[in-house]
Amino acid sequence: MANDQGEERWEQGSSALFQRRKERRDADRKRRQAGRKFIKAGDVKLQWEEENGVWIGGLVSQDLGFDNRVIEVDCHIYPAHSHSCTHKHNEAIIIVLRGEGYSVLDGERIEWGPGDTLYVGQGVWHQHHVTSDEPAMVVAIKPLPLQEYLGEMNIVYKGDKPSIVAKFSVASFKEEFAKINGSTKLTTNG
Repeated sequence: MANDQGEERWEQGSSALFQRRKERRDADRKRRQAGRKFIKAGDVKLQWEEENGVWIGGLVSQDLGFDNRVIEVDCHIYPAHSHSCTHKHNEAIIIVLRGEGYSVLDGERIEWGPGDTLYVGQGVWHQHHVTSDEPAMVVAIKPLPLQEYLGEMNIVYKGDKPSIVAKFSVASFKEEFAKINGSTKLTTNG
């Protein structure tokens, strides 16, 4: 509860319970201040994830030193003319940066391309298909830290396999990102 000046009154309490809460809150504030706030494109590491048939790299995650508590952001690169396995999980937002294709969400086919945003609801069976001659690059935003904290983190696979494109590899994240809109120019600051 706050007083008229907006100050937290419980922090003024003298009981051990109030003092421990204040200590936890102060420690949390220091952890947040010390957490990472920025990542350069050159520091993003893309790795092959065979289960889903995708190259993936963390952009904002606790693994990278961020103190994110609610959302996590990853980059996914799917090979041209491929598809993921069918799976479901908690909600996600997917922003398409390049490539074209469609996703099947609980049986509904949704076409997508650069600049489109896809919302995948909680528990929706879905599969992503790339139909273009170029790989699809997307940014996936998910509430993984919050789900992990609440003990609700899950992903379920239907049992099918992704289509794997032999000999497909990616360049660095920075180089792949530079390909958006056909640009090949790389800046020197990332």
